[in-house]
Amino acid sequence: MSPDVVVVGGGIIGCAVLHALARVLPRSTRLLLLERDAIAGATSGSSMGHLMVTPDTPEAYSFTRTSVRLWAELAERTDGERAFYYRPTGALYLADSAEDLDLLPVLNRQFLDRGDSCEVVDERRLREIEPGLADDVPGALYYPGDGVVLPMLACSAMLREAMQLNPNVEVRAECPVTGFDVGGGRVTAVRTARGVVPTAHVVNATGVWAPELAEMLGQPRLPIWPRAGNLAITAHHVSPIRTQLLEIAYLRFAHGAAEVDPSGAGSDLGGHAVNMQPQSHGGCLIGSTRQFRGMDRTLNRELLHRSLLRAQRYAPSLAAAPIVRTWVGLRPYAEDGVPLIGPWPHVEGLWIAAGHEGLGISLAPITGLLLAQQIAGVAPAIDPTPYLPARFAA
Repeated sequence: MSPDVVVVGGGIIGCAVLHALARVLPRSTRLLLLERDAIAGATSGSSMGHLMVTPDTPEAYSFTRTSVRLWAELAERTDGERAFYYRPTGALYLADSAEDLDLLPVLNRQFLDRGDSCEVVDERRLREIEPGLADDVPGALYYPGDGVVLPMLACSAMLREAMQLNPNVEVRAECPVTGFDVGGGRVTAVRTARGVVPTAHVVNATGVWAPELAEMLGQPRLPIWPRAGNLAITAHHVSPIRTQLLEIAYLRFAHGAAEVDPSGAGSDLGGHAVNMQPQSHGGCLIGSTRQFRGMDRTLNRELLHRSLLRAQRYAPSLAAAPIVRTWVGLRPYAEDGVPLIGPWPHVEGLWIAAGHEGLGISLAPITGLLLAQQIAGVAPAIDPTPYLPARFAA
């Protein structure tokens, strides 16, 4: 029989949407996930796994904190530490200048104003938390609520639980979408390399390819742009850190609307602010750079080198740690810095879940839940208004 809902995109967002649909909709609902390549084979397989709570506004805090809590609940149900290397590591926001030190009480107050807990730490306390840090790091803020997952395995965990919850879940990898049928202003079918799939609902969860899918439906290009990031990982069992480490400047650099034209490929020189994550095998994953340059996945050695130098500044023993792999991922950046989650008003039955940029892993569970609740017509977990795609629908 034909599926009731087709989710296009087998990355972390698409898997989270399918997972939430299986939890929210009746067991009789027929659900199909389509992925043109391998599950988690693109952006999700090229990303860091930081689960990050951002407290800068009440809306951002509710959005991210709810999602990180949903990650913890998934881990509790599925033995997450073993299944997808879930670990509540916490995060240290590191200062390196007087200007940075001035930001620590600001971030601290934001967390406290949201009713959360954190701690501004001095040099002594900092070394208690992270003995591998440089002796001259002047201060930091420790937030215990962040965590880490391995995104590829997290996708698998979500799909497994979805199939356990709903026997009518189907996943088709290596099945590219080639077009759509639209009649009477609504989606009626998805065309794939394996044939036509009639359906009443389609979820576009294809990340940096979401604009391409929208154009297949005869819709304007969605304002989502690829933003490249260069990453490196050390050999096993050499990481000097056990907590997520971020320069506090990362908050200014990584979130919100960009100051350069995201469509101007070649005009963005890029930037960096270091983010380091301890891995389950004892390695250290090092980012993070950002650069708009279209779909180019060529390693930017200069930007990556700057990130590695910043990592060594905070954790000096990384200078002797062998780098075993470097790569580039493409983040789906929404034009206003806010993801698109909800119905597309010009085509009935078309839903969008894309544009999360560097917070896609963190926000996957709440994205899936919000979209599933909207499709089911039930009260949403949080206010979905800021994320509705209608803000870009002329």
